[in-house]
Amino acid sequence: MSMSMPMSGGHRSVSAGGLSVGSGGHGLANILPSWLAVIWTLVFLAVFVIHARHLRETTGQRRLWHSGHVLMAVGMAFMYAPSSIDHLNIPTSFWQLTFAGGALTIIAWMLTEAADRRPINTLWIVMAIDLAAMVYMWSPNGYKPALTWLLVAYFAAQTLLWATDRMRTIDHHTLPTPTLAITPEGAVTATTATPLICYRDLRLSMSAMTLGMAYMFAAMQLLM
Repeated sequence: MSMSMPMSGGHRSVSAGGLSVGSGGHGLANILPSWLAVIWTLVFLAVFVIHARHLRETTGQRRLWHSGHVLMAVGMAFMYAPSSIDHLNIPTSFWQLTFAGGALTIIAWMLTEAADRRPINTLWIVMAIDLAAMVYMWSPNGYKPALTWLLVAYFAAQTLLWATDRMRTIDHHTLPTPTLAITPEGAVTATTATPLICYRDLRLSMSAMTLGMAYMFAAMQLLM
């Protein structure tokens, strides 16, 4: 396996065997055979359509949660898209700033909710980590093997949880521990966070999304 890293105009490319990695215009693309890259691109476009529909049909926290997955699906579609079909040449810095902004927004919102002693769904922490991982994925400065493989394991575990529908159990976990309150009728109730998983097709779409992210991290590390 041979590798080359020509540098020109701030663009970097790495080739290994018949595969190549480039970090110019639209990010790290062409690290897979074109036919496989196209398939993954279409998968993420399908994920985008599913979550865009849910975004339109839901309200409140669920709408915000789906908007994060819409953003991630778009970013992954561009990540996988071969340069032969992606002529927009969006800089990697755009994607990094976009995903970083999303992750920081979620963290700031969670801190505000916690300060007001309002319950937070655990899946918001998962979303913040996912968006931060997208910042790392779009980094043009190389990768740290230990962190990259940790992310591979993380998204592989997510894939398993989504595929087995175990993520619905996590959806009912509240941070901090649910507080007890007494209703005017004298009944004791627990204050819990808003559930976010509301559609059965999320099991398939999120399994595909997390599997595609795990695959991309593994492919990039193996080719570096």
